[in-house]
Parts: sequence; structure tokens; C-alpha cells
Amino acid sequence: MVLGNGKRIFGKGFQLLLACFLVAGFMTISVAVQAADAPPAPAAQSAVPEAAAPAEATLPVGDSNTGKALFTGEKAFQNGGPACISCHSAGVGELGGGLLGPNLSKVYADPAKQALLNIAWVNSPGIPVMGPVFSAKNITEAEMVNLKAFFKTMSERELAPAPTNTFVIIGFIAFIGIMIFFSIIWSKRYSKRNQNTAHDALWRNYGGKGGR
Repeated sequence: MVLGNGKRIFGKGFQLLLACFLVAGFMTISVAVQAADAPPAPAAQSAVPEAAAPAEATLPVGDSNTGKALFTGEKAFQNGGPACISCHSAGVGELGGGLLGPNLSKVYADPAKQALLNIAWVNSPGIPVMGPVFSAKNITEAEMVNLKAFFKTMSERELAPAPTNTFVIIGFIAFIGIMIFFSIIWSKRYSKRNQNTAHDALWRNYGGKGGR
């Protein structure tokens, strides 16, 4: 009798234990499925902020008025180089500029002439005419930036007829004046030495009737 009761109690206990295991297993599986279906949790923000992207390099902005002053010679170059207007024209200046070099009015907008705005080229000793001068008296980077600003301003303007013949006219007038001056000086010295003028001597030597 006692043995039979013990078997029944043991059997019920075993069944209860088995039921507990089944319930626990079912709950574990349910939790695992829910965890798999749930969206992933956002990653914790890093305590170290990302390095800021380097700022984009900006080109230096020149001053057009300073560039114009450098071009015309109103402002001297730092290293003593000659003014650009002595060889080039750009639609500014009372005399229009020199004729030895090209007109730079539109140099900023012309890709074929961009080398003229590069100090490595301008200061190179191998460049004809400019090389021997600016290789010893370099144009600085800051000066070139200002010159570029000036040329940019000029390239955006309507190109006005430049007085390209001004230097030629002034040179011709100066030549005539010098010739007249030396002719007068030479004539006076000749007359003082020979007691007559060169005009009298020519007439006398070539059979003329003039002279004394």
C-alpha cells in the first residue's frame, strides 16, 4: 500500500517536473524568436568625435587697385623690378604702355597666356628679355596675386582702342628735336673755328656763288 502510494507520488512529481521543463523551453524559444525579429539597437555614439574634414583651400584674393599701381609703376615692386607698363600695355596709363611685349588687357581670360601670370615663368632666367631682369629681381607671390586681380578686372571690361602709337610719335618728335639741337650746336662750333658757316663752305667748295 505504501509502495503504491510512493509510486503514484513519484509519477506525479516526474510529470510536474517534465511540464516545468517544457514550459521553460517554450518560453526560451519565444524570447529568442522575438529577439531575432527585433530591429538592431543603434550603436552607441562614439565618445570621440570624428575629425572634421579639412577646410577647402581658398585662393588668395588680390586687390585690383594695387595690381594696377604695380603695372603702371605708381607702386614699386618689392625687389626693384621695372614696371610692367615699360614693355606691355593693358588699356591704362597716359601713354598707353610699351610695345616690346604683348598687350595684356585680356591675358586673364586667354588660356594660351596663363603662363604670363605664373611667377615661376616670369622669374625664370630662360625667358627672353624678362628673364635676366626678373630672375634677379623676383616678382613675389603677393604681387602676382594683385596683378591677377587687376588683369581680371581689365578682362571683364570692354576693350577700348589703346593709343599704341603714342610712344612712336613722342619718340619721333624727340628724335627731330635732338637732331635740330645738335645741328645748331655743330653749326656754331664750325662757324667759330672756320670763321664762316658750313653753308658758305659747301657753296665755295662745290662752285656755288654764295659765301664770303
